[in-house]
Amino acid sequence: MRVRVPAEALRVLRPVSEAARARGLPLYAVGGCVRDWLLGSRRVKDLDLVTEGDPTPVAGFCARLLGAEAEAFGAFGTLRVIGKEWRVDFAAARQEEYPEPAALPKVRPAALRQDLFRRDFTINAMAVSLTARPQLVDPYGGRADLRAKLLRVLHARSFRDDPTRVFRAARFLCRFGFKPAPGLVGLARRTLCACIAGRLSRHRIAQELLKILSEPDPSACLRRLRRWGYLDLVAPDLGVKVLGRSVEQRLGSLALGLGSRGGEFLRSLPIERALARRVLAAIELVGRGASPRSRVDPETGSIVAAALPDLPPAALEPVFLTGGDLAAAGLKPGPEYRRILDEAARAQWSGRLVSRPEALRWLAGRL
Repeated sequence: MRVRVPAEALRVLRPVSEAARARGLPLYAVGGCVRDWLLGSRRVKDLDLVTEGDPTPVAGFCARLLGAEAEAFGAFGTLRVIGKEWRVDFAAARQEEYPEPAALPKVRPAALRQDLFRRDFTINAMAVSLTARPQLVDPYGGRADLRAKLLRVLHARSFRDDPTRVFRAARFLCRFGFKPAPGLVGLARRTLCACIAGRLSRHRIAQELLKILSEPDPSACLRRLRRWGYLDLVAPDLGVKVLGRSVEQRLGSLALGLGSRGGEFLRSLPIERALARRVLAAIELVGRGASPRSRVDPETGSIVAAALPDLPPAALEPVFLTGGDLAAAGLKPGPEYRRILDEAARAQWSGRLVSRPEALRWLAGRL
């Protein structure tokens, strides 16, 4: 069955597939890009390509084509090429074996059909052979499930092998508006009850959370995970109300929703250090409940503003009153000096002081 591949994708795929044929390597587009093409999306900028053989020379050709480099990615021999518009991942077709539930798999070379069977859901287990006339390879009924708007695992041990697939299931169900195939939710819950999902490392859970926070409606994903019992793996009392547009704003809103436990929750997530630092700064600022003495980092400020949409506009500005104002009023540095500055900062945070002239009048009355 032929597949209509968008013309802009073909401008990359045609020369790459010719380079693969010249080396005797069958080449396929697989997974999410195939799913999205069948759904009619033309915004696909990430391509997953599989060869039956070593993909290194073809990845090198693609890197030269896109003016980039082919870099090793992950633990399974994947090569990634990131150009100005495209991200292209290359991998050899492989088969996976899980030595125990929730563990990372052991892999060995395999044919395409076995490679597709190791994937999470039927809608992601399709490929397009990159020949002159691209043909769909669909051994497990992914296209029929797309048409029926069903999300189906490929086999009964899928969630036991990799419980992160439950988090992915929540994302795909919410993103596409699909329904779970019969038995899918039961498999997810049995995996949790068997204490298998609890074996996931904190790193893998954190990565799934960040992916959820990049979805159009992360709150819907979190509500579904709450119903399935999986949100407790992230944090037992984590809320499902997500505010903001960026991932860091949304992460900040979840952390701030935990109140005094927000910092502990954030520090439990093995995430990128700069991201953690900005969110922790936001938690600290909100915890003080007072306007800052100096200008707030814009990204930290955006996290606070997104999480607290009713915060007064001047709350994140540096406190209107300074030590110089108090000195000019005849006050000498000391405990009372600091108490007045702290009181002014809290008043500005709460919206009782909205400008510097008003703050100066407040100071005159205070003294």
